[in-house]
Amino acid sequence: MNPIFLGFGVKPYAIVIWRDGDEAKSKTICFDELDLQVALAMHADAKGFYHQYEPKVYYAIQRENLIA
Repeated sequence: MNPIFLGFGVKPYAIVIWRDGDEAKSKTICFDELDLQVALAMHADAKGFYHQYEPKVYYAIQRENLIA
């Protein structure tokens, strides 16, 4: 399994999939820990759009360590 590269060879730090039950509604690509914390803070804001969805975080390092 090859890693997915975005843009100019930049690999994401993590990807957040925003879920409503079993259905994926949106995704956020984070390039470092700060991006990830900002994305998760959107979930914590009761007035925000992402508050209604559950975040599922996938780290790029986990993907590299998988054996296909």
